[in-house]
Amino acid sequence: MPDIDLKDATSFDWWTDVSIRFSDQDPNLHVNNTAFAVYAEAGRVDYLNAMRRHLGIEPRSALVSVQISYVNQLYYPGDVRVGTRLLRLGNTSYTLGQGLFAGDKVVATSEAVLVFFDYEKNASRQVPADLRQAFESGARLVPG
Repeated sequence: MPDIDLKDATSFDWWTDVSIRFSDQDPNLHVNNTAFAVYAEAGRVDYLNAMRRHLGIEPRSALVSVQISYVNQLYYPGDVRVGTRLLRLGNTSYTLGQGLFAGDKVVATSEAVLVFFDYEKNASRQVPADLRQAFESGARLVPG
């Protein structure tokens, strides 16, 4: 896949809107860095649920790492739009890229690595063939 600019809203086809909560603020009255992780999680979960609905694929996986880059401050009240997309698909893992936006302004980017997991064997497993085929054929998630 080509390099993707996670700060560019046009890089995303899948969006999740998240409301900023009053409790997300820190003593400096801006959104605390820990809340950004919650917003990114909401986007990831929504994206994975969309895979189930739109592609009929069960992406059972475990989160192994999350990296967040903070770009701009964010304030309550308001909403955050979380764009989510596939960045990389490996043999047993995949990486999701995200951009978090307040209006047209990017406030953070995130990359999360997830490993396909066999919970009964407590071990990683190969990327499911139907998922690989869907992404390699250019399948896209379309909000519906």
